[in-house]
Amino acid sequence: MSATMIHETYFMPDTSLRDARPEDDVQPEMLPSLSSRTISLHSAISVHGWDFFDGRKVWYEAELEQNFALVLAMRRDVVEIAEQPPAVTYLDDHGRKCPHTFDFRVKLTTGSTGLVAVKPAALVAKTGVDRVVELIAEQISPSLADWTLLFTDMDLSLTDLLNAKVIHHARRDPWPQDDAVITRLIRNLKREITIGELAGRSGLGGYAFEAIVRAIADGKLKPVEYGTLDDNLAVVAAKRKRKA
Repeated sequence: MSATMIHETYFMPDTSLRDARPEDDVQPEMLPSLSSRTISLHSAISVHGWDFFDGRKVWYEAELEQNFALVLAMRRDVVEIAEQPPAVTYLDDHGRKCPHTFDFRVKLTTGSTGLVAVKPAALVAKTGVDRVVELIAEQISPSLADWTLLFTDMDLSLTDLLNAKVIHHARRDPWPQDDAVITRLIRNLKREITIGELAGRSGLGGYAFEAIVRAIADGKLKPVEYGTLDDNLAVVAAKRKRKA
């Protein structure tokens, strides 16, 4: 094969890739963080950063916090995630007033609000955060929160984390046209089907997977069994609610 042919083959357009979408001149403003304090990107001991969830900037000060936010955003019953909410005051076991800042405040579709402390399991006993969360749960006013939670890496399933990352990535670049194709296929589904099979029926090529993932995240499809979101996972159409 000549050098010319190799050059032409290498730079030949990939027919499996679609043209880029036209971008608006003005990008929509993302909602600001709800954190009660300024968080720095610089840290010598932990991972600091931010991401966007449902159009809002959310900071994290450790990889476990980032993972918790990812898993939380995957749930359809979560309507708001706020990091580093204002500190609450509680009485410790010696009757002393102490402040404590939770890592997240979470609002659910039920209307309830919770405060979540995120801590590696190896540091729970050393820091005593489990007892702090217990005391605050006993003392906190319902006007501030309805429940408290201590979340550790022992509560984190690798499958949930992988799925949360896949869903988050798929949601960051939505294609309504692709979603419409998958929605039409879902309406005609009479039995379970693997994600790979459904992707093949769609004619969307490599773009089908993320559209199917968005359908699962939106509740239009549901996995037959708990598992990682991949081509081999079987899914079924979610039952549609009857109109009253």
